[in-house]
Amino acid sequence: MEEAFREHLARLAPKDPLVLAVSGGGDSVALAHLVRRAGRRAVVAHLDHALRPESGEDLAFVKALAARLGFPFYGERVEVAKVAQARGENLEAVAREIRYAFLHRVAKGVRAKAILTAHTLDDQAETVLLKLLQGTARGLGIREKEGLVVRPLLAFRREELRGFLRELGEAWREDPSNQDLSLDRNYLRLRVFPLLLERFPKAREALSRFALVREEEDKYLEREARARLLPDTRFFVPAYRVVPLLGAPAVLRQRALRFLLEALDLRPEARLIALLQEALEGGVATLPGGYTARRKGGTLFLIPPKPSLPLPPGFRRPEPGDYLAMPYGRKRLVDFLAEKGVPKELKALWPVRAEGKEVVEVLGLHPPSEEERYMALALEEAKRAYQEGEVPVGAVLVVGERVHKAHNRVEATGDPTAHAEMLLLRELGQEARGGRLYVTLEPCRMCHHALREAGVEVVYGVENLKEGALTRYGQGEGLRGGVLEGECAKLLKGFFARLREGCRSG
Repeated sequence: MEEAFREHLARLAPKDPLVLAVSGGGDSVALAHLVRRAGRRAVVAHLDHALRPESGEDLAFVKALAARLGFPFYGERVEVAKVAQARGENLEAVAREIRYAFLHRVAKGVRAKAILTAHTLDDQAETVLLKLLQGTARGLGIREKEGLVVRPLLAFRREELRGFLRELGEAWREDPSNQDLSLDRNYLRLRVFPLLLERFPKAREALSRFALVREEEDKYLEREARARLLPDTRFFVPAYRVVPLLGAPAVLRQRALRFLLEALDLRPEARLIALLQEALEGGVATLPGGYTARRKGGTLFLIPPKPSLPLPPGFRRPEPGDYLAMPYGRKRLVDFLAEKGVPKELKALWPVRAEGKEVVEVLGLHPPSEEERYMALALEEAKRAYQEGEVPVGAVLVVGERVHKAHNRVEATGDPTAHAEMLLLRELGQEARGGRLYVTLEPCRMCHHALREAGVEVVYGVENLKEGALTRYGQGEGLRGGVLEGECAKLLKGFFARLREGCRSG
C-alpha cells in the first residue's frame, strides 16, 4: 500500500511542500503517516470547528502527531456554528467553506504546491450514492484533483487504512457525530452500505469506477459549456452574450448557467437555473443575495445589489437633467443609456463623470471606445458590400498602427471563401499575427479557424445564427461580441429583407 500510495502521490502532486488536512480521524492520520513514509516534505493543518466540547482535544492530538512525524503544525479555531447562524446559512456548507479557506491560507503562507485531503474509496462510494438519491446532476463524485486540492486516498478503502495504522501501533480520534443516523451520509454508511455489500461485495469499487467515468465526461462537457460563456466586457457588471447560450444544447446551457451562479457564490440549484433560463428568454429573475438577472438586447446582465457597485474616483451616479453634448446637439443621458442597451436597473447607477449637468464620460460607453471606432469602420465596409449586392459583412484588421479594411466579395469573385476576414488574412499573411480583427458578423467556422491559426483576436458585432463558429458550433476561443450590435444587425436585416422582396417580385 505504501508503494502504491507513493506512486499515486507522485502523479497527482509531484512537487513539495504539501499541506496535509488532518482532522485526527483514522483516514487523515493514515494520510500523514503515508506522506511521511513516502519521504515527502509537508506541513500539517488542523481547523477546530468548535462544534463539540472535545474538539480542543482533537487539535492537541493532531499537534502532537505532527511533532512526532517531524511536520510543522498550523492550527486555528473558528466557532463555525456562530458564523453560520449570523449568516443564516447551512452549517455544513459554512464549515466546508471556512475549512478550505483556512487550508488555502496555510498553503499560500508556506508556498505549498498541493493541499492533501483524506477522502477514501468509501467516501467516494457514499458520495455517489448520496448524490444520486438527492438528484444532484453535476459533480456526481469526488474529484482526485481540483485546483490545489488533491485526494490521493480515493483508491484505498477505509478498513485498509485502519489496518495500516494498527500495524504501526498508531491511534486516532473518533468523532461521535459520525454515529448520528439523522445525518444522511451516516445513515448510508451505517445502515445502507452493510446491506449493499452483503449482496454486492464490490459495490464501492463499482460506484467509484462510475464516478471516474463521469468525471472524464464532466471535464469535456464543462469545457464545452464554458466555451458558450462569452463575457460582454463593455459593461461594468457581469454580462454575457445571450445567443451562444440559447443556441447551445440544453445540457451545455444548464452547465453554463451553473457556472454563472457559482461565480456569484450562489448554489447552482435547479430552481435558480430555471430562473436564469427565464431571464435568457426575456424575463426578469431575482436571485438570492439581491442579484437581478435581466436580458437587454443580446446581453444577459447579472446586476448586483446597489451597495456592491462602488464608484470609481471622480465619477458620480446619474442625476435628473444630465445630458451629453453630441455633434448634432444635446442628448439626454437616459436616452443614451437606453440606446447602448443598459437595463433599467442600471440607468440610475451607471458611473458618469460630469461638469455640472453636462456628462463628459459614461464609464465604458462614452466617448466611443476604440472598439466602437474600429467597428464603425467595419460597418462602412459592410455598407459597401451591401451596395455591391454582397452579404453585408465588413472587417477591419488592426496590426500595430496599421489599419487594413475589406468586405465580402463572394459574388464578385465567384469564390465562396472570399469572406472579408479571409481576404484580409490573404493580404497580410504572417504579418497578421498578433492583430485584432473587428468584423460586423460573427465569423463562420472556416474564418474562425483561419484567424485562430493566424493568432488574431476577434471582436464581432452581431451573432451569426446560421453558421457562427460559437453560436452554431461552440468554438468561441479568441472571440468577443456585441460591439455596435444594433447597427450591425440592422444592416443585415435590411439586406435579407431586400433579397426576399426581390425573390417575391421575380
